[in-house]
Amino acid sequence: MKAIPIKSRGIRGRAGFALALFLIVGCSTPASNIPELTPERLVVKPASQAPLEKTYKLVPYDQINVRFTYHPESDPKAPISIRPDGQIMLDGVGSIRAAGLTPEELGKEIATLSSKRLRNPEVIVTVAQFTPRKIYVGGQVKTPGIVQFQGDMTPLQAIFDRGGFTPEAQIDSVILIRDTGAPEPVIGRINAMQSLEGGVPERISLLTNDVIYVPMSGISATNQWVKQHLREIMPIELLGLGWMFGS
Repeated sequence: MKAIPIKSRGIRGRAGFALALFLIVGCSTPASNIPELTPERLVVKPASQAPLEKTYKLVPYDQINVRFTYHPESDPKAPISIRPDGQIMLDGVGSIRAAGLTPEELGKEIATLSSKRLRNPEVIVTVAQFTPRKIYVGGQVKTPGIVQFQGDMTPLQAIFDRGGFTPEAQIDSVILIRDTGAPEPVIGRINAMQSLEGGVPERISLLTNDVIYVPMSGISATNQWVKQHLREIMPIELLGLGWMFGS
């Protein structure tokens, strides 16, 4: 069979550029320049490393249970809702600021105020119901959107709440964005593949208003780019071979 000569160096140049671009970009990781996220980079330690009562900050509309260990007669008959101003009203104590405190801190504050009428009170505060809060999950997940945060959730749990990963997802480079109150948010990369395939426990627990973004893998992004720009990259003589690229 007689070989068909390529008619110009321009054709070879453009075809070579397309191949080089595919090899370079296709083998890269879009999120590789983002540092890996570790618990040490976050201001609040994940709940998996400490009891929730020691880490979770109460917010308005949370409902809490208050129990007096040695004085059960002082227990409220029903859960107490934190008011919009962050306060709660407790019989025998009065108004107490609860928002911004952990359940453990609030229990100690109630015990201190109750010591005026009770002997050596011990107070245990637990969360009866979390007010609805949200985490946003976007990128290469099946149904990007809002996840209702229930107080103890990992990145993978949030992702699977939105249907799980798409086939194009870069699973080893899930991005977490968190506002810690600093001038700049914390942005880090999580290798979810270690937990999915290696059984490694997740080290990060989510907080309300966290953003999870799953990027497209380098190969998938390149394939998409090539399909979109195939006619610009390839010379007209080679467009008939577009089927090789799945276009």
